[in-house]
Amino acid sequence: MFGKILNFKFTSVSEAKLAASFCSEKFGSKISSFNIVGLNIFIGQTGDLNVSIKFENPDALNKFEENYISIIADLKESLVFKENNFVGVCAYTYEKEAASTET
Repeated sequence: MFGKILNFKFTSVSEAKLAASFCSEKFGSKISSFNIVGLNIFIGQTGDLNVSIKFENPDALNKFEENYISIIADLKESLVFKENNFVGVCAYTYEKEAASTET
């Protein structure tokens, strides 16, 4: 599995919340076209926003990276933030699903 991690630093939690909504809508609408298999968006208490995007293969990741600038163009025009991006291969991931124990 291949992944891209986006780190954004905003001046306030309110701005990070707005950006999280934007990212949820923009990246969520691209799930099928970019073969996204995992999308996680986290808001920190100090105005940090971390987005983790997982792809099944490197071609899907490359396609996303080619279109990344156009996807977030509106965000860059609307809010001021610092940005760091990381690309990598996910060697291991574990997510426990919630299960109901009631009968």
